[in-house]
Amino acid sequence: MTKLIIGMIIYILFSMTIVAHAAGTPLIKAMQCIACHGLDGNSAIPQYPRLAGQHAEYLIKTMKAYQAGTRVDPIMSPMAETLLGTDTDIKNMANYFASQNSKACSEPVETVSATKAKIKSKACDECHQAEGNSEAPIFPKLAGQHKMYLIKSMTAYRDGIRKHSQMSQMALLFLNDADIEEIATYFASQKADTCQ
Repeated sequence: MTKLIIGMIIYILFSMTIVAHAAGTPLIKAMQCIACHGLDGNSAIPQYPRLAGQHAEYLIKTMKAYQAGTRVDPIMSPMAETLLGTDTDIKNMANYFASQNSKACSEPVETVSATKAKIKSKACDECHQAEGNSEAPIFPKLAGQHKMYLIKSMTAYRDGIRKHSQMSQMALLFLNDADIEEIATYFASQKADTCQ
């Protein structure tokens, strides 16, 4: 019983510390995102994207697309209606996650034949760069992203579930699941430019 009480006190103090630390910062608003994306945007769940170190402009564009209903996802769409808030809230959340460092480089990664993957991912270079660390803030960084999330995204573009003027055209190159998996494995194995 004593251990339970001590554990509860530690949990309450830890929670109060986080809230106190977050007061007046974008972390307060971002707290609603942590179940899927992690406290610092380093999602531990492979089907949810890592947000840490992502371009703020891209995150803003994405959240606004969910709010407007032009980007649809069974989990994010309902959340966008109630939790994303104002343009200022969205900007603050995007800046918070963009300012975090990726932890992707500290995890073991699956690799594919570099030559084979480079050839297949070549079409992605113009927007996402060869190693997936997009320099253009409107395009997402793919380096160090979860492989499962990348597969999910590319498959959704290919199947017409997710639409985007450029990516819907690029999806014509995702001929089969094996190609998608190799491209996803390649980008997931690259070092994110914000790695700790």
